[in-house]
Amino acid sequence: MLVWDKDYSKLISYIKIQKEKPFLLADENTYEVCGKEIENKLKELNINYDLLILPRDTHANEKHICKVMLYVDHHHMMVSIGAGSLTDIARFIAYKMKLKFISVPTAPSMDGYASSVAALTIEDIKTTVIAKTPKKIFANLEIIKNAPDILKRAGFGDLIGKYTALSDWKLANILIDEPLNEKVYNEMYKACENTVKSINKPDFEKLLLEALIKSGELMAIVGNSRPASGAEHHIAHYLEFLGYEIFHGIKVGISTFYVIDLYEKLLELNLDNIDEYLAYRIDIDQWKGEIKTHFPKNSERIIKENIERIKKFNDLSFRKDLIERIKLNRHKIYAIAENLLDKKEEITKACNKIGFSTNPEDWGIKKEDIKKAIQYALYIRDRFTILTLYQFLGILKNF
Repeated sequence: MLVWDKDYSKLISYIKIQKEKPFLLADENTYEVCGKEIENKLKELNINYDLLILPRDTHANEKHICKVMLYVDHHHMMVSIGAGSLTDIARFIAYKMKLKFISVPTAPSMDGYASSVAALTIEDIKTTVIAKTPKKIFANLEIIKNAPDILKRAGFGDLIGKYTALSDWKLANILIDEPLNEKVYNEMYKACENTVKSINKPDFEKLLLEALIKSGELMAIVGNSRPASGAEHHIAHYLEFLGYEIFHGIKVGISTFYVIDLYEKLLELNLDNIDEYLAYRIDIDQWKGEIKTHFPKNSERIIKENIERIKKFNDLSFRKDLIERIKLNRHKIYAIAENLLDKKEEITKACNKIGFSTNPEDWGIKKEDIKKAIQYALYIRDRFTILTLYQFLGILKNF
């Protein structure tokens, strides 16, 4: 899927043999980075194309999706020139309109280039929707290497989030029998390891982009975002909901360390003796009130998407079964936590080398908002994570 293309000649050759008319989607920044060069090459060969340049602060929301759809029709082939938001807009529209989709990354800043889903902000809530996987990804290594440092940090933050995402996946497999693809798990873990070890080496940017693209390919294999997204992404999405507009990968990287801390807390629990949690119940009326307070515009949807889990957690038979499963598998659960703790120092050192501060306040994020995100992020997506486990035990509010 990934084609390294030092002068975009491979991209132009690919476009030339397609029957569809290329629709180039860029923003003001990415057009200057390489969009203009690609446009000029198309002109030189008299290849017809359409071009839309969006503002540099474009977000993948209803406003910008609708704007692009006004210009696209069914004879187009989507060519996104950019990173996160542009790629998500292009892949979503390509899916909805059944168009071919090509991606031209301009920075190793996020994991969505090869993904089969798009992260859209709908009614102020980050929502994952089905989207189009690109036929090809054409990347110019010089442009990737010369991307702004902040974008590389964002990509690295997104990447280290895979450590906790994979841990959540394994936890869900142990406790609720969610299928775990061991080959996919191992491939993602290996890609993370290789990239972390490459910091300050000549091939860092290359390995970073390849690992981020790999995560998208692996998501497509399993049909969901488990290899790439867990509690750390949910916390990041909640921070976005609170209005923090720093890069998604920065929020993911910061959240990753808080999720590691939550796993560390598991080691302090005596999971062999948790019968005391059997009697815990969630007060549904109180819970609905909290949702209405913290998600005022989206409370109806959030309640609808999460109410069945809440009812299940209140069911005595379910509680007995899950508590027994936790007790029986406590050593496996402890091993997940211990593995994360073993990685924490290495990841921290790697972040220091790349200039990625793990202190949220250095990025303008209030610690009380991190705490709030830990409490309410699990409602962003109904997926079993460490946050869900703590909610089940009734101790999430302790953090």
